[in-house]
Amino acid sequence: MASEHVIGKLSVRVVRGHNLIIADPLTHTSDPYVVLSYGSQKVIKTSVQKKNANPVWNEVLLLPVTNPTKPVKLEVFDEDRFTADDSMGTAEFNVTDIYDAAKLDLKHASDGTRIKTIYPVGTNYLGGESHVSWKNGKVVQDLILKLKNVDSGSIVLQLEWVHVPGVTL
Repeated sequence: MASEHVIGKLSVRVVRGHNLIIADPLTHTSDPYVVLSYGSQKVIKTSVQKKNANPVWNEVLLLPVTNPTKPVKLEVFDEDRFTADDSMGTAEFNVTDIYDAAKLDLKHASDGTRIKTIYPVGTNYLGGESHVSWKNGKVVQDLILKLKNVDSGSIVLQLEWVHVPGVTL
């Protein structure tokens, strides 16, 4: 099977979690970490935040992008020492909006220019409006994702498109 051509990289800053579920009922705590998967890439994860339902990671994970129509999947886990780690919710987000903005000629745009607004609707995981903007000479997107398959929880992300030298979008 031929490897797919990388068209750019997505810098994903996992900022923080909010109101995550308590996954360890005995200790009334959780030890959360976030795992991102995109296509066949599955081992990109944050550090574990011990005993915290409102963790702050502020960690950057870099994903090579081969197909902008493929969603990035996110899952939060609770680290367990003696048993399999428990899922604390899932979400996904599209790369299409930030990819489309990265193709625009923005060199004359003012810093802070809002390129696109994505609204929370039934099928997406957004917990609020998401804005694709031009900041500090880069295309960025802020996201709040509501976790599915759990009673509560959200994850705050900041995306940035990273151009790959020699690749024209």
